[in-house]
Amino acid sequence: MASEVARGSCLCGAFEYAVEGSFGDVRYCHCTRCRRNNGTAFSANAKIDRSQWTLEGPADRITEYEHTPGKYKAFCSVCCSPLYARSDDDPNDIRVRLGGFVGEEDLDVTITGHVWVDWKASWYEIEDSLPRYPEAIEPKP
Repeated sequence: MASEVARGSCLCGAFEYAVEGSFGDVRYCHCTRCRRNNGTAFSANAKIDRSQWTLEGPADRITEYEHTPGKYKAFCSVCCSPLYARSDDDPNDIRVRLGGFVGEEDLDVTITGHVWVDWKASWYEIEDSLPRYPEAIEPKP
């Protein structure tokens, strides 16, 4: 049985990327950095193994911003589309931003909750019944 492959791109199409296999647990992150990085009330992030991620295009178009020592947010240097976050402390994983995937309604994801809700935008009201966590949580094995 072939693995599922999800494909996405930045807004300007400078490059495409792919994730092979399941996205697993997905969280809605309400931290200040994710809100600023995405320009919205929260971001939808999936923690995946780096081996699942493939970049198809000029890697030099990706810019990484080190927002705190050893923690990076990556974006397209042409159109500024957010792509992923990574940490030197967790070198085997990245957190991909789901908004850039084509056919996102068909992505193999399970939303597991809202994280960093103590930091959420005051103008946004969470109205679903997903679990809410004041800060980050680690996914269950």
